[in-house]
Amino acid sequence: MKREFLANLLFLLFINLVIKPTYLFGVERVVQNVVTENLYGIYFSILNLTLILNIIADFGIQNFNTRYIAQHPHLLPKYFPAFLLTKGLLSLVYALVLVLVGWATGYLQEYPGILLGMTLCQVLNSLVMYFRSNIAGLGLYWIDSLVSVLDRLVVIVVLGIPLWLGYFDGKNFDLQWFVNVQLLGFGTGALVSFAIVWYHAGVLRFQFNWLRMLAIVKAGVPYALSFILMNMYTRVDAPLMERMLVDGREQTNIYASAFRLLEASNVIGYLFAGLLMPMYARLLKVGQDVKPLAHLGIQIIWSGAISLVICTIVFRQAIMEGLYTSGGVYSGNILGWIIVSFIPVSGVYIFSSLLTAQGSLKALNRVYIWGVLLNIGLNLWLIPIYKAMGAAVANCITQVLIFGAQLYLCQQILQVGLTGRQVLKFVALALAALGIASLSWYYLLPGLHLWAFLLALTACGLTAFVVRLISIRELLTLFSART
Repeated sequence: MKREFLANLLFLLFINLVIKPTYLFGVERVVQNVVTENLYGIYFSILNLTLILNIIADFGIQNFNTRYIAQHPHLLPKYFPAFLLTKGLLSLVYALVLVLVGWATGYLQEYPGILLGMTLCQVLNSLVMYFRSNIAGLGLYWIDSLVSVLDRLVVIVVLGIPLWLGYFDGKNFDLQWFVNVQLLGFGTGALVSFAIVWYHAGVLRFQFNWLRMLAIVKAGVPYALSFILMNMYTRVDAPLMERMLVDGREQTNIYASAFRLLEASNVIGYLFAGLLMPMYARLLKVGQDVKPLAHLGIQIIWSGAISLVICTIVFRQAIMEGLYTSGGVYSGNILGWIIVSFIPVSGVYIFSSLLTAQGSLKALNRVYIWGVLLNIGLNLWLIPIYKAMGAAVANCITQVLIFGAQLYLCQQILQVGLTGRQVLKFVALALAALGIASLSWYYLLPGLHLWAFLLALTACGLTAFVVRLISIRELLTLFSART
């Protein structure tokens, strides 16, 4: 299983580290720079609102289905039609609720095209995620990785290339185009992923079996609660900030520019979670030890996360000034706080996937409930005083405490956690990374700019091999072993 995990992870990293960062920095960042700051702040607030309420369209079906199909792949033809019909009904409810919330908040009256377009985007994205859960559950990881970037690839081709060629500027670019092209991308992804699942499921018989659909919704409730709670403590800050502050749209725009780097980093975390959960489920079903896979996952992801976080903190101001026309000291400091949360967030992907695969959702949801209460309280306290900086600090504190609680649960329930030796290696990597990044910033930054950051990041990554967080011998042994 470790060999399968590594092989698929390398392929996933290659695909996603080419396409998704290109989308985030080559398309979304450029869009933010060519439209007015306040308008992009509105878009970011509406996006977060649609993501928070997206649980209505999913209702935990994705995670429940990933675990269920991974353990019972032969049942896909039987349950796929019922799952899909349930998703359709939930999506209608989601759209209606979002329209009502948009009306209550004023977004529907002021920006109807953006709100309705983003609503349809999330409906289609939810369908794609469900189809992908079937693909991953069947063990078709490389196909799942290709589907995962298809929507972004469409946006890059249709909108990114014209942006790079200079066809648009702030005077003739309509943000609605950006929304519409995303809609095209998600629609393409939904059609392709549905065709793949249909091919593997064979003949499908769609009929309204209300008892089965009700059973699906009931089984998905704990997963749905996890989803909505995670989205709330991660996404509630932007809508709060936009509505609480006099200059809320400007502050939300600055926050969004820094948060984008966390989202780009989270691409790696999503990949780990998507690979690990079906693998965890299979191992737990047959009674095999999940500890080696969990330890391998945390060592690999934190080797990259610690290196990236330390280098980003050291180069924070230069990064923001290089990426955004409004970048400076303030936005750089916001980035510093936001990026720190990538370390606990990446750890959450490893251990929350394990708890979900094991079925410990009740304990996990208790952690998330406390996380939501803590995050809202911190935001209500810090945003009026420190504005976007306060939201960044609140996010960081929340993520650290949630990861600590999940680590404790894994240790208590499954006897899986961090060893003292691992912690010492992580500390050694962090200290070495701080020294390397500082030297690169001091001696290379004035002349090399981006290259100074990349050289520091590469050197820090290689340090992970030196402190033996990643073992070349183990990697070679795994890839040379027979399947």
